[in-house]
Amino acid sequence: MNLRKELSGVKRLVVKVGSNVVTKQNGKCDLRKMRIIVEDIVELQENGIEVVLVSSGAVNVGKFFLKKHLPREGKIDLQQSASAIGQPKLINKYSRLFEEQQGICSQILLTHDDFRKRKRFLNAKQTIEVLLKNKITPILNENDSISYTEITVGDNDHLAASAAQMVNADALLIITSAQGLYDRDPELDGAKLIKKVSFDECLNHVDMTTKTTCGRGGMESKIHAVNKVTPLGIKAIIASKDNNRIVMDPLTQETGTLFGHKSAYDPELRKAWLISTKKLNCYIEVDKGAYEALMRGKSLFPKGIIGTSGEYYKGDCIDLYHNGEPFGVGVSEYDVHEVEKIKRKHSGEIEDVLGHKVCDEVINTINLVLNEDKKNERVS
Repeated sequence: MNLRKELSGVKRLVVKVGSNVVTKQNGKCDLRKMRIIVEDIVELQENGIEVVLVSSGAVNVGKFFLKKHLPREGKIDLQQSASAIGQPKLINKYSRLFEEQQGICSQILLTHDDFRKRKRFLNAKQTIEVLLKNKITPILNENDSISYTEITVGDNDHLAASAAQMVNADALLIITSAQGLYDRDPELDGAKLIKKVSFDECLNHVDMTTKTTCGRGGMESKIHAVNKVTPLGIKAIIASKDNNRIVMDPLTQETGTLFGHKSAYDPELRKAWLISTKKLNCYIEVDKGAYEALMRGKSLFPKGIIGTSGEYYKGDCIDLYHNGEPFGVGVSEYDVHEVEKIKRKHSGEIEDVLGHKVCDEVINTINLVLNEDKKNERVS
């Protein structure tokens, strides 16, 4: 087996498959596609490549059985109850398919807490390492049956990105309904497939608003996930579920969209963990004084906060903005509602405002990562 030249040296791979890949419109498992995926994974393992599979599909499978009382579409109780039914059915299909190929799979259900809390992160990482060493394929999914806003990862694109960093993967492969990234909706005339995207290439001209009918994520979600891993030196490909060899073809042929990555990055650094667990569309905006202090390696105090956006909680990693531009990420010691109350106030006022005080800082410098280009402009 010869990998495409851009993937030479890949020894550990995270593969993410969406609901539209492994299930049909009627909610039943697509056994033909699942069998191809499993066969490809086993072949990769036989050639010395370790594979972690992130698979959606549980909610879509489970909805089929909720006939007497079906919660409204989009409500969290639909997602939780459907997942509770669908997850064991989905993993049972995978287990049988792996056994057909003389392989073994395992199930690991995760929430955002498993990534943002360092001890749980390391425990999950160790579990996956043991499974991989024993040639057992870990199948990851978000624990939808108990997830809610505070602990949800977001969708499995982001779970796959976080998992890729967790296990020090060399590459991330995202399988979806499209052939790859197009410059516009692929259903429109004249839409062109973008075969390669350079690291840090601007994609503002690309329309990524379309979504599949049964998954939570669309192309925009996939690009956000890719942008989490490529700065960590992890290669990424988005490819189609309609390839003859769903996993193998994009790894061995020039199919799909290949995303350039940053070279010479040490994924063991704590900042790699912070970047990969960043919560999407959440940020704190700071004033000039706080920005300059942060650039000098100081912590963020409430006095320097102008505003905040998104739904985040204590322990979440979020973006930092100044003048409308992101310049770093950090772990918040307070949730968004608390930050709104204490912004522009001195640290000594926190307890009076909130009735309690976790610490003086909203973001401590040990939990702060500055963008590389901004580091070079560091204020002296």
